[in-house]
Amino acid sequence: MVVNMEKQKRPNIILFMADQLRFDALGCYGNTQIHTPNIDSIALNGSTFDNHFIQNPVCSPSRCSILTGRYPKNHGTRDNGIPLRDEEITLPEMLRDSGYLTAAIGKMHFTTQFVPKENEEDDWPEDRYGFDVVHTTCDCKTGEYLNWLKEVSPKDYEVVKMQGERKAKEDRASAADKDVSGPPQVYPSEINPKYHQSAWIADQTIKFMDEVPKDKPFFALCSFVDPHHPFDPPAPYGTMYDPAKLEPPIYQEGELEDKPPHFRKHRCGRGFSNEKYDYRKLNSHDWGSVKAAYYGMITLVDESIGRVLKTIKDKDIENDTLILFTNDHGEMLGDHGLLFKGPFHYDCLIKAPMIMKWPDVIPKGSRYQQITEHVDIMATILDYAGVRPPLGMQGMSMAPILRGDSGAGRKYALTEFNCFDWGLNLKTITGRDYKLTYYAGEQFGELYDRNADPHEFKNLWDNEEYKDVKEYMQRELMNRIIETEDTLPLRIGRYVSV
Repeated sequence: MVVNMEKQKRPNIILFMADQLRFDALGCYGNTQIHTPNIDSIALNGSTFDNHFIQNPVCSPSRCSILTGRYPKNHGTRDNGIPLRDEEITLPEMLRDSGYLTAAIGKMHFTTQFVPKENEEDDWPEDRYGFDVVHTTCDCKTGEYLNWLKEVSPKDYEVVKMQGERKAKEDRASAADKDVSGPPQVYPSEINPKYHQSAWIADQTIKFMDEVPKDKPFFALCSFVDPHHPFDPPAPYGTMYDPAKLEPPIYQEGELEDKPPHFRKHRCGRGFSNEKYDYRKLNSHDWGSVKAAYYGMITLVDESIGRVLKTIKDKDIENDTLILFTNDHGEMLGDHGLLFKGPFHYDCLIKAPMIMKWPDVIPKGSRYQQITEHVDIMATILDYAGVRPPLGMQGMSMAPILRGDSGAGRKYALTEFNCFDWGLNLKTITGRDYKLTYYAGEQFGELYDRNADPHEFKNLWDNEEYKDVKEYMQRELMNRIIETEDTLPLRIGRYVSV
């Protein structure tokens, strides 16, 4: 295809992100039950990556890998509650220094996320991670969004404030004090959908675009809180999907018996996360109710994205705008008898949607099977923006794949988890054929044949027939660990003979 090189220098850039969105909860990834026409339109008119993987299935580490193009073990945010270090060089910082106006809109979670402070920016560094404009909110629905809602709709403010307080209380509660009156964290919502967080995030993104000077390119991180729990979509989204008609979770009786012990503990409500529920007590209707609410939240996010896309078209900047869509991590959603997230490196948690569109530059309606990672997002954006990557960035641009380089992409994706409240330190490599997870200091591990067993039911770690595969994958994991060691700080002095 003919590429307009002038366009490649200075595109406007919008990075859409949804929190805890499974890759297969979108129409463009084969889901025939969900309604996501706007996100699907990005894929239809752009490119879709089918083997894109995150670096950590926890919010902050994953987001910081996107922001820095570096692995969690190197940027230092290994778990929620660890703020991104001030000295890390970020994507918006690089773009701002090259002339872009930059905006952070929605959920950022680069710091402790409003705990104990209401305003997230209080914990941000002086340069605000490179963002010129900041409008944030979070899972507990606080921040600028809640203050705005109090002014425009006091009635909805009271409801949303209660929802946020209930979420915080539920997270802090012990397993014995959890609300088990129904499916975990599924609640009806009475607020006006035009005042919902997702609508507000889209509104702020549109407002930002309206205020950007015409002669200045912009970068907007438009980051939605949903479909992260609590699962509380407003009407009509809360009843849009019939629980009885949705596909049941992927599960086989007894499938966790060959998994590491923490899988079975978490299913019984004895894990180490905030979400301690006994999932054995949930019936098919309960699981359907969770999925119906989750899907409703996604459709609301999709409609909000649609308003942003319409604004881009109305402003006649569609051909000058690079659009990306992804998540921070996925959601178990009942698969394998589990819910939410944690040290369970199933594809539904660590495989991410990755969609890109830029008319006349990125191929229209194309799909790619190469393995790519979240650390590659920063490298890709800088590539298309014509900005030299900073020293220490570890991502590889996906642009060569889109330009037709058949040798581009990765052999394996690396995913980490070392949140020590679980007492686990594990690393996973995912290839086209096999996935291996190694647990430091443990005799157990995981090995899956991704072709013969795509749902990862059968753990082959102790299977003698796969001994050679296991040893090979362990060596490949070691290679990836060594290859991804931090290259910073740079060596600036040398011993010399005199």
